[in-house]
Amino acid sequence: MKIHMFSGSGFAWRIQLACELKGIPYDPAYMQPTPENLKSEAFLKLSPRGKVPAIETDEYSLSESLAIMAYLEAKHPERPLFGSWPEETGRIWQKCLDFDLYVSSNFIPNLIAPIVQGRAANEVDAVRKGAETAHEELAKLNDSVSASGWMVGDKVTAADITLYTMIEPVIRFATKPEILSLGLGFDGFASRYPKLQVWREKVQSLPEYDATYPTYWREVDEQLAAAS
Repeated sequence: MKIHMFSGSGFAWRIQLACELKGIPYDPAYMQPTPENLKSEAFLKLSPRGKVPAIETDEYSLSESLAIMAYLEAKHPERPLFGSWPEETGRIWQKCLDFDLYVSSNFIPNLIAPIVQGRAANEVDAVRKGAETAHEELAKLNDSVSASGWMVGDKVTAADITLYTMIEPVIRFATKPEILSLGLGFDGFASRYPKLQVWREKVQSLPEYDATYPTYWREVDEQLAAAS
């Protein structure tokens, strides 16, 4: 199974984590996120909106990260990520959909995109407003972490995958040295959101995590380490 993706995409990262946790072999088909690639006729056949990720097998293709995770769950029910009984499944889907519909829809255009695209310095007020909204949502999530330290239930689920792969890029990009002067407040994440910090560490300690860490991030981390 191919995963059409680009390194650093939180949505594609979800599929990699799901595959690793379920033991599903996959081939990351990396692409550059250019209009020429994303809007090409060939890619639009796999992903009609020109978004990553999209999966492709000899018989089937599918786009949209939550749809892909649901497909993988149905096809490979071992080590369930969407719950083991109906009530748990409902809670997991509620957490995933609430986050994508109301939280990450703010993260991407108002924080991640301006920073990655080099627009933050020219859109300071909008970025700070986006950070303020993000902090309001993160405070709610901090209070909602379950007693086990996971988002729902007592083990890692699709809810953890869905949230982590969007929260981690926000922390990474919003704490870049050139962004810290904007005072977005993410450099104090661990003390501000102690339950979420423990949750982050639980996700990062999963044996399958390291194999999914974005290749580009790893390259940048190694360059920074070598230069220090």
